[in-house]
Amino acid sequence: MADEKKNATIKDIARELGLSAMAVSKALNNKPGVKNETREKILQTAKNLDYKPNNMAQSLKLNRSKTIGVVASDSSSSFLSKVVRGIEDAAEKEGYNIIVCNTDSDAEKEKKAINVLISKRIDGIVLASSMLTGIEYAGFLDSLGIPCVFAVRRSDNPKADTVVNDNVLGAYQMVRYLLKGGCGRIHFINMTMNSPSSADRLAGYKKALGEAGIAYDPRIVFNVSPYIDDGYIMMRQILNKDREVKCVFCGCDTVAIGAMEALVEHGLRIPQDVQLAGYDDIEFAAYLRVPLTTMNQPKYLIGTKSVEVLMKRIRNLTDEVQNIIVRSTLSIRESTLRIGATKE
Repeated sequence: MADEKKNATIKDIARELGLSAMAVSKALNNKPGVKNETREKILQTAKNLDYKPNNMAQSLKLNRSKTIGVVASDSSSSFLSKVVRGIEDAAEKEGYNIIVCNTDSDAEKEKKAINVLISKRIDGIVLASSMLTGIEYAGFLDSLGIPCVFAVRRSDNPKADTVVNDNVLGAYQMVRYLLKGGCGRIHFINMTMNSPSSADRLAGYKKALGEAGIAYDPRIVFNVSPYIDDGYIMMRQILNKDREVKCVFCGCDTVAIGAMEALVEHGLRIPQDVQLAGYDDIEFAAYLRVPLTTMNQPKYLIGTKSVEVLMKRIRNLTDEVQNIIVRSTLSIRESTLRIGATKE
């Protein structure tokens, strides 16, 4: 059997050109100390010899595994799947692989997942919709000895790197739009109270009401887990107690989907009887029985930006706290468009 073709090495390139291995290494790694003309010859020879860098050897030399851990509450969800895809694509461009762990929004399960990832010698972690956002978890995360970036949900730790959507502004814009469309009393089915995103969206809700001169009424604000069934159950409870439901803003689209089913089941028309809005703009929000008005959160961008922030830490390119805040955009659809209304 014929021998397999041996991969070209830095020494082979150096021998071919009559140069030192150090000069070749500098050129291949884009380091200074090599003339431009020489660098071009080295790169062309490397291409001719089909030279491929030994990523494993480089990783061992730098004490890096070239792997990023991703801890997600549920990577299969229609929202987080886009974030994780953004992380994966950005990591691949950096020559990194990812390992994804799901935690089902359980803080203890999340800590166990992180410890498993640490045992795999990962270089850093993206915490997507983390349950470890409280300041009480700062010590645990600092003890890991590797960089961590919070994605989607901000941390209460002022020293933590984060990549998040501007939840205050997003909720504010949605409520302003609903008020402008004729909604005076807006029921708000928000997410669980222990979520930083939930707190920020409540702040945006209050801000828009205050600017419109409408008093905040806690009796029409509710908190549920971000699932369809929870939205459905809560909407039914609201309808059974309140006959004056005219407008409902939900803290996420999955809650809005459940609320929509309860409204239709109750014999109410959307948007003629009740206007309904959500947040996130998940993939099928535009294809519901009544297409949903929602805030389009840039999920994929949050994923890619998280890797950018993490790589700066891994490569020791900054000592400053990195807080990246991206903006959502309003996606107006039939669920809030009454006859005669416009998308302006």
